Amino acid sequence: MKKYLIALIVFLTAVLLFVMMVFFLVLNGTITKETFGINARGTDAPAAVTAEPEPAETPPPSKVVVLDPGHGKSSGQMSDEEKTSGGWLYSAARGGWGEWRHWKTGTTWADCEGSGCSGRAPSGGSCWYPIGNGDRDVEPDINLNNTLSAQKYLEELGYEVRLTRTSNDENPSMTERLRYCYPNGDTSASPDADAFVCIHSNAGGGRGSCYISLSGLYDQGGISDTYVNDGNTLGKYINDRIVSDTSMGSFGNGSYDGFPTTILFCKSPVTIAYLEIGFFDNQADLSILQSESDLIGKAIADGINDYFTAIDGTAAESV
Repeated sequence: MKKYLIALIVFLTAVLLFVMMVFFLVLNGTITKETFGINARGTDAPAAVTAEPEPAETPPPSKVVVLDPGHGKSSGQMSDEEKTSGGWLYSAARGGWGEWRHWKTGTTWADCEGSGCSGRAPSGGSCWYPIGNGDRDVEPDINLNNTLSAQKYLEELGYEVRLTRTSNDENPSMTERLRYCYPNGDTSASPDADAFVCIHSNAGGGRGSCYISLSGLYDQGGISDTYVNDGNTLGKYINDRIVSDTSMGSFGNGSYDGFPTTILFCKSPVTIAYLEIGFFDNQADLSILQSESDLIGKAIADGINDYFTAIDGTAAESV
């Protein structure tokens, strides 16, 4: 009898130790319901399969805007190598370095070389544009600062921005600047820029901001029938923003006429706006240009955005 009692006690002790061990393992999380293939509700049903997330919609491609800070390094400070790499041409017969103002009628990237174009030229001028005509002192720095500010705000709005120059040690030809209208500068491809915006400041007496109005017959190939109207509309939207959102007033009615043979008008394959923001030789305007560059850049960006909103409704909300 005594032998059976001892065996029972040993058995009960073993059971107790086993229960205590299981209890301890449950407490510390080593053993759970899932250990025995039981889900949280105590059934043998398999766990629900998590659905694969739907792929996100591909966002529409961003608009491409080329910003052109006008002028640059003075031609007298440029070496011949710099001029050549900047796209300028040398012609002894025409007095030195420059470029052709037009393409041959109905073409792009085929210089007129003095014939085969519309024949329009500035009063007393020709199809040749001398490099020295673009030399400025104060203006290149003003233009670059306004452009860099505009770039910042355009990129915040989701635009792809390309700059034709990024420092005042550069002065590419007008023709070279237009390469930025093409993917990777490949002029054998179709242009992929949606707009080309020239950012300048004025001089010669006066005050206020304006855009130069397209007012001629532009015979390069590939441009749309609405080239003139689109360019003037873009210029107006930008200039209206500058006048309303900064301390800069308007020059006249905001449209500056009388420059139908501007090289960039004659050669640009995409919608183009040409801004003359204030007069840098007027101290009041110069002060605004120097102190409100960030505001001017934001106004340029918002004006561009206003334009795209108006024509196709795809642009972003203003920042």
